[in-house]
Amino acid sequence: MNIAGLNWPNRLPQFLWIRRECPLCSSTEFKMAEAHFLDSLLGMFSLRPVRCVNCWRRYYWFAKKQR
Repeated sequence: MNIAGLNWPNRLPQFLWIRRECPLCSSTEFKMAEAHFLDSLLGMFSLRPVRCVNCWRRYYWFAKKQR
């Protein structure tokens, strides 16, 4: 399934579920994104904001377990 061609509303969070690859530019390089007001709510579900290094698109993915 090619999700890059789907129209996703800008106000809804975009998620990277299984493959940690940007659907827009196919990059695998991400960094932690700045905090937004929904991040604390999504943080309760272990979702963390990340930003693609190449195209700057913002996504969420599940946080790694703390050791």
